[in-house]
Amino acid sequence: MGVKEKSYLVPALIGGALAGLASAIPFLHLFCCVWGLAGGVLATYFLADSASKQSLPFKISDGLLVGALAGVFGAIINVIVQIPLADYYLEWTRRFLESLSRFMEEVPAGWESLSEIGSQTWDPFYFLLNLLLSCLIFAFLGALGGLIGYSIFKPTPGAKNETQTPQNKGNSQSSL
Repeated sequence: MGVKEKSYLVPALIGGALAGLASAIPFLHLFCCVWGLAGGVLATYFLADSASKQSLPFKISDGLLVGALAGVFGAIINVIVQIPLADYYLEWTRRFLESLSRFMEEVPAGWESLSEIGSQTWDPFYFLLNLLLSCLIFAFLGALGGLIGYSIFKPTPGAKNETQTPQNKGNSQSSL
């Protein structure tokens, strides 16, 4: 017989897909931290469900690990989905900076150059830096979501193997 093991990949991919896609979609991206947490909770739910069906132990470290993996997958998906949306985000940032400058009495030096940032060329350094920072932030949020998910979906004590041993009612004598 083979040894049963928990599979972290599928729950982490499902949770990461939720976190990555929802945090890249315009207007939903405003709640990106919530989506990172939700991806970790969702991944923990699927892992806890899988572990209970296979009668495997489910520990707090499992919730942390699958949540962090979901965060890393979510960051990768997020960065990839944001590539075609870069012009939208750039225009949104320009409008935000322009509206912010209306409320300021004195504009800091170099403020105009921020609104003239363009996406003329693709910078691999910026892309890798964005990917690295996104992975770190999403992994932290996913691990936190994994902790929250563990506290919600953890197995109750004594409920793991509650199988009753059959009683022989015809034999009332105790065996010696």
